[in-house]
Amino acid sequence: MEKRAYKSPLREEQARLTRDRILDAALMLFAAQGYGATSIAAIAREAGVVPETIYASLGSKRGIVDGLIERVAPPQVVGGILAGWEAKAGDPAEQLGVLAGFATGFWVKNETLASVLRQGTGDADIAGEWKGRQAQRRGLFAQLLASWPEGTLRADLTVEAAADIAWALSSDDVFTLLVRERDWPVRDFEAWLAGALRRELVAPA
Repeated sequence: MEKRAYKSPLREEQARLTRDRILDAALMLFAAQGYGATSIAAIAREAGVVPETIYASLGSKRGIVDGLIERVAPPQVVGGILAGWEAKAGDPAEQLGVLAGFATGFWVKNETLASVLRQGTGDADIAGEWKGRQAQRRGLFAQLLASWPEGTLRADLTVEAAADIAWALSSDDVFTLLVRERDWPVRDFEAWLAGALRRELVAPA
């Protein structure tokens, strides 16, 4: 008789918590001392596990970076943006408010990882991953703006130019400058971003 694989919900939850602890420890060390200077042994000490646990769970330092990226950008994120955009169909100002809200919330939660990846890790593959993620974000904006009826977008803008503007205004660089460098409250930044997107993209009534 063939044995069925036994799945323990408790064991799976413990494995998830351990993986998260490893990822949190790695992110803190990458931000503090850089990717190249951070060893698997150091991450293991910080996470309170043995190095073998990291290799079994994530495989390598590159696997840790992949795990960090996957954790902050699951398919549900894009699905949530698309659903919010669709729910406000017919009201471009409200749709851009949805976009501003998602962008602001994402950078609030993930600015440390964005900083680590933007600064570079000495790994060409990882640098390429950051560029790829940025290209995907811009592509999503182009997809959303292309869904607007004719005449919604400013007459002097193409969809591609509008996507560039939305991509730049909602970037982590702008968030960091205004919220972290200039101490803007997060709510003020979100309101400014929504207004700036409307002014730059929507045709005057």
